[in-house]
Amino acid sequence: MNNQKVKKILLAEDNLADVELTRLAFSDLSLPIELVHVNDGQELLNYLNDAELSDIALVLLDLNMPKIGGIEILKMMYDDQEYKKLPIVVLSSSLHENDIITCYEYGANAYVNKPIDINDFNTVISSIANFWVEINLLPVFNTTKV
Repeated sequence: MNNQKVKKILLAEDNLADVELTRLAFSDLSLPIELVHVNDGQELLNYLNDAELSDIALVLLDLNMPKIGGIEILKMMYDDQEYKKLPIVVLSSSLHENDIITCYEYGANAYVNKPIDINDFNTVISSIANFWVEINLLPVFNTTKV
């Protein structure tokens, strides 16, 4: 299963160390992906507003971000008919049951705890990327923007 078209994985993360770890993990993969990083929820919404949604294979979403947090982003995307079609994996250090439940209630497709160990982190990122880029089929998006 090898899609030749480059798909974007949108990383919404304000911790630059986690961004760098994620970049390194993706650079080790031989998948047709482009990692796009935004620092906070507002930047994520701005990016999505201008993006070709069909090019986005996945949104990796941190919960604790400035301006607009991850749960608020999930709520906004859940209420939007086009954005709610985007696969969202919450990648968070939080293990609070309320966070997990709330994320699923607002449309998260998965909730993954950020591993502390670098090898575990790479394994998790590799598994996420392989599934969402190589295996998962995306819905058709409305190509006309209002």
